[in-house]
Amino acid sequence: MMNARAGYLFENYVAKLFEEAGFSVIQNYELERESGDIDIVAKKDTKIYCVEVKYAKIMESVLGEVCLVAEKEKMIPVLVTACCINENKKQYYNQLYPQLILIDVANLLFAVKYRVELYNELVAILPYPVDNIEVKEGFIRIDNLQHDDYINSLIKEMELCRAGRNTFTKYEELCCKLLKNIFSNDLTLWRQQQNSNNDLYRFDLLCRIKEGNQKSFWSIVERYFNSKYIIFEFKNYRNPITQKEIYTTEKYLYAKALRSVAFIISANGYDENAYWAAKGSLRENGKLIILLDTNDLIAMNKLKISQENPAEYLLDKLDNLLLDLEK
Repeated sequence: MMNARAGYLFENYVAKLFEEAGFSVIQNYELERESGDIDIVAKKDTKIYCVEVKYAKIMESVLGEVCLVAEKEKMIPVLVTACCINENKKQYYNQLYPQLILIDVANLLFAVKYRVELYNELVAILPYPVDNIEVKEGFIRIDNLQHDDYINSLIKEMELCRAGRNTFTKYEELCCKLLKNIFSNDLTLWRQQQNSNNDLYRFDLLCRIKEGNQKSFWSIVERYFNSKYIIFEFKNYRNPITQKEIYTTEKYLYAKALRSVAFIISANGYDENAYWAAKGSLRENGKLIILLDTNDLIAMNKLKISQENPAEYLLDKLDNLLLDLEK
């Protein structure tokens, strides 16, 4: 189910990328002469492209099917994959299907490397970190003259966002974008406003730690707190958060669901009882609730700008919490 959702998000993302590159796009184009459809039909100038999008690993038979459909529809075949294909494999595919344009994740990362928002969106969809992928120019080329200082503009918006009920949606949106900017390579899923099965609880954002993540903080969370899933809660209150909100968040955490860790991000900090409640939750139930505020979120994004690791900031927070924990 999760892969189906990720595949849907990836397909929509690829369609958006073609539009950014100046193509006119039709999604789920129905075939007239046979059953089925084409994921994306992209047109630019006089050329029409039949685009098949694959989130999972591609099978060799898929390449032939794409080329066959494209030939019947008098289009140019394109296959886009969320996987990384090595050069030997690409050459082999090119010999088999010389008319096929193959776009892998290294090509996609190259296309958006100067467009921070698009880059964050792509990396957040992927189920693995991209640190070791060597980006390579491919078929899609995006005008990077539109590049602006995306992170600083987000920070400025957050600084101007006033606390209160009227701006809650805006605050949540900014929190998600700033979190995605710093942790899209560490976390995937990014499900907003997730309800529990019985609808008794609703948490603002649910993420999953990516496979192969080697950063100290996320490794500790996964290994020692037995948590694969991370909850984020956003509190745009005019007053400091109290112990009541801590206890509410604690109810969302459930070890058997691999969900033992939560972050709360508050616009106006916490009262003393809130800190005691978070410590009590850890000490008595093994549930880790890390209390952050807007300034912490901004500070981590500034670390990202300086090409430092924002996860180290969280590690410092965890160190302080564990060192101060009483029996």
